[in-house]
Amino acid sequence: MAEASSLKGIKGVFSPTITAFHADESLNLNGVKKYVRFLLDQGMEGLAPLGSGGEPVAMRPEERMRVLEAIVEETAGKVPILAGTGDYSTATTIELSLHAKSLGCRGLMIITPFLLIPPKRDVFHHLCRVREKVGLPIMLYDVPFTTGIEITPEELKKWSDEDVVHGVKWSHAEVNRIHNTRLLCGPDFPVFAGNDLIAFEGLADGAQGWISGVPMMVPRLAVKLRRLLAEEHNLQAARELWYKLLPLVRLEFGAASSGDWDPHIISICREAALLRGIPVGPSRLPLSPVEPPVREQLRKILMSLGEL
Repeated sequence: MAEASSLKGIKGVFSPTITAFHADESLNLNGVKKYVRFLLDQGMEGLAPLGSGGEPVAMRPEERMRVLEAIVEETAGKVPILAGTGDYSTATTIELSLHAKSLGCRGLMIITPFLLIPPKRDVFHHLCRVREKVGLPIMLYDVPFTTGIEITPEELKKWSDEDVVHGVKWSHAEVNRIHNTRLLCGPDFPVFAGNDLIAFEGLADGAQGWISGVPMMVPRLAVKLRRLLAEEHNLQAARELWYKLLPLVRLEFGAASSGDWDPHIISICREAALLRGIPVGPSRLPLSPVEPPVREQLRKILMSLGEL
């Protein structure tokens, strides 16, 4: 294998980053930096850019590189970065990953190849080739809801033993994946909750981190929740905070759970930034902004949380 490396010791709330666009859909790198500055000022513990929240599927590889460069520049080494470099193409994933390595990113967050749903052996070989060519540790981004590929904790254990995968973001509503991964892979293997619906249970069970939409919208409160559970062991205070956050989680995931996807999770996260005055602009089409009633509902929730 490539140079020895791991993600041992990686923990905390890592926020995805919104990619800012101008009204004509061109990149707004100044807006990207302002959003990153907001996250850092709110005490964010790490960044996970260009996974899903940054809408990389709407960008060309060279645009993804420019966005990551802006994020790394603004972060200035203050927190670790797990760069989202996954693509269906193994060659493109390697190209993006080598670029992330050249920028000093701590590791890679790689989604399984999507759309064509390759066999599991091909997914494994895809990750092997990235690991061999790049050398940075890999956090597997498992999100079967959108990729059609579902990795099991048992498979993850085998891939970990092969020094191919060094952590996992479970974007899954089944909290038992966190239980089983910690059991099989041990306490030093970073397990991150990647779905807000199970963030409370996952962190309470010992997940080392959290990457999802709530950290993008209310980073200060997401960090507070993790610390209450993982460091202060204050279950009562954590539960009280969680129930304050639950209306936001329900708004964010309600449409996805029904299969309607309207309002879209990404559109809600982007609107939360816009309500704060952060110039992230609209998504690239086909995603559209949230409708006015949803915007008002989101505004009221953020106000109730003391975030506006």
